[in-house]
Amino acid sequence: MTRPRDSNAAPDAVAPDGHGPSHGDIRVPAVLALLLAVFGGIGLAVQGRLNSELGVQLQDRIGAALISFGTGFIAVLVFATVLPSARARLRRVPSLFRQRRYPPWYLLAGLIGAFYVFTQTVAVGPIGLSLFTIAVVSGQLASGLVVDRLGLGSGKKIPVNGVRIAGAVLALAAAVTAALPHFGNSLNTGLLVLLMLLPLAAGLMQSVQQGMLGQIAMAHGSPVISTLFNFGTGTMALLAVWTIQAGLSGQAGLLTPQWWLYTGGPLGTLVLGAATLSVANTGVLLTSLGMIGGQLVGSLVLDILWPTAGSLVGGATIAGILLTSLALVIASRPWRGK
Repeated sequence: MTRPRDSNAAPDAVAPDGHGPSHGDIRVPAVLALLLAVFGGIGLAVQGRLNSELGVQLQDRIGAALISFGTGFIAVLVFATVLPSARARLRRVPSLFRQRRYPPWYLLAGLIGAFYVFTQTVAVGPIGLSLFTIAVVSGQLASGLVVDRLGLGSGKKIPVNGVRIAGAVLALAAAVTAALPHFGNSLNTGLLVLLMLLPLAAGLMQSVQQGMLGQIAMAHGSPVISTLFNFGTGTMALLAVWTIQAGLSGQAGLLTPQWWLYTGGPLGTLVLGAATLSVANTGVLLTSLGMIGGQLVGSLVLDILWPTAGSLVGGATIAGILLTSLALVIASRPWRGK
């Protein structure tokens, strides 16, 4: 019996001129792609803590999200204009738009990224980074099944089976386990549920975002272009909302002396670039697995070394992280037997 092709392998990207396959900047070894996803997950944990603290210092959650996305957009724009290969691909963008290599609404992926950053500024402080991450993870695992089934990320449809569903269900159980100590603590039940639903929703949409950006990156032959589109769209959306808020409140201050809190945006560009490369080479679910592992480790360490008011690192938190890790192992088993 012939061994089937790896279901995670991304199809050959089409050359920017449309005349044949071209790996461009988008193809890397699968092992390297997964390592990038892991480091991207650690970066997400750090970014979440930075953005949360920035929101506290500014007393403006939308403003903090705008700064994060705006500085990220500037960073990736500078990179795209300095790097010769990225400049060349930018010049081909109009022709690729006309060829409709992907649906135009994929450019709205930046709105999902903007919502995720906003949830960081709102929820990380009250519930702690570990619980925030576990909620995001649960959403990622659940939606990763659907996104890979549709072939949104790598272009190859990956079937849903009982083992992968069990992994997603176990991740949800991990989120509930980690949340238990928070009930009856400083937050009332309704607020706690709402603050957990925000990162859960962000995680559900994040897999969709990664899939959309993976398709854009393959069409343009570079994750730099998809990252630029993501940060550009998200920045415009947040700027519009913040302008309305500032006009209504009369407060428009976005400065704080803690300069390092402004590094969340540039860090986010590196995270997104790593995630997009990984999706294009391994698929959405495996990328989520790698990033989740990095997020879990990073969030636990940060909750210990740099805690927020809602950080509760105890037996339930550790159990939630271990259950989530087990869910990752279960969900990744289908690729080892193919």
